[in-house]
Amino acid sequence: MSAALKYDIAVKGADGKLGDCPFCHRSLLTLEEKRVPYSTTLIDFADKPQWLLDVNPAGSVPVMKELETGEWIVDSGVIQNYLEEKFPQPELGTAEGSPQIGLDVLPKFRDFIKSTPEEAAAKEADLVACLKGLNDFLEQNGGPYIGGANPCATDCAVMPRLYHMKVATEYFRGWTMPAELAAVQRYMDAFMARDSWKHTYYAPELVIAGWERHGVKRAV
Repeated sequence: MSAALKYDIAVKGADGKLGDCPFCHRSLLTLEEKRVPYSTTLIDFADKPQWLLDVNPAGSVPVMKELETGEWIVDSGVIQNYLEEKFPQPELGTAEGSPQIGLDVLPKFRDFIKSTPEEAAAKEADLVACLKGLNDFLEQNGGPYIGGANPCATDCAVMPRLYHMKVATEYFRGWTMPAELAAVQRYMDAFMARDSWKHTYYAPELVIAGWERHGVKRAV
């Protein structure tokens, strides 16, 4: 970004590439959609710096530093609300104020890709039911986004989770989006065409490797 930088945000990454953290992705999308000039500091989870632990003893990212004041803002939801207050236009709304739909897709697909063969059918049904709720919402509000004609705060939180879902379920379980969830697929296609997504993209291989580090194995 050519304008004077306002923030530096520490996010998961290594070797000059963004990492696969959906919570970091949420904050980056918010900065992009707000058109706020920022820089990134990549944090290798295998070698977290002491300064990060000093700022956030939990050692989690994202954490964002206001360059003018040196103030640190911790947690993706807090960052999102902070940016909405500081930069009300274009409006995204607050994390709590946006439609609370689709946010539980992360635990639903996680349970599915980690399921045993005996559990798989039930866990898949839970995931589809979750996505059906989002699909119905998108059909009713006319889309293309959860926020309607324009993205809202929830879009920035849900889209990274849906991206992880798409990559992980296809790779680990050979699962693809059912035809009945066409509105969700249209939603994902529309958001991934936005500049904010293109500027914060990380490869599917990183998503796969991340879930493998969490012990997920490919179904045979």
